[in-house]
Amino acid sequence: EEGAEFCSLISSDHREKVRGMVERAVAAGAKVECGGNSIEGPGYRFEATVLTGSAQDSEIVQQEVFGPVIPVLKFGTFDEALELANDSEYGLASSIFTENYRLIERARNELLFGETYVNRFHFEAMQGFHAGWRKSGIGGADGKHGLMEYFNTKVVYVQS
Repeated sequence: EEGAEFCSLISSDHREKVRGMVERAVAAGAKVECGGNSIEGPGYRFEATVLTGSAQDSEIVQQEVFGPVIPVLKFGTFDEALELANDSEYGLASSIFTENYRLIERARNELLFGETYVNRFHFEAMQGFHAGWRKSGIGGADGKHGLMEYFNTKVVYVQS
């Protein structure tokens, strides 16, 4: 969308990492549907990028990009979609867009991610719990669960 704004990446090195991942994906057969380039000017910005045609075992699908890049893969069945989504060492966040409550319940139970968003984008609620599974982190932050990470509990048993 023209005029849309978004923040920059953390550093020039990180922007180059994202750009390199996109370039390697394209070299391996992915197609850039939109974006794919660094944005000149202040900050370390990179265009919002959509890739199609990436292989499931490619770096752009298997690694955490931490940039405005999304590879879109095709699937035939919901079971295949779950299998593709879970086929990674990482598990920070996942999304599902459906009105079918049975599919939502299956996703809730079968997706191996610390967060699953249903019919919305990736912004957890302030009272929520931000945590990854597998190689996407240990523990979590935000809300009462994150606050409790800073406390030590102590139990004292007294018998008289």
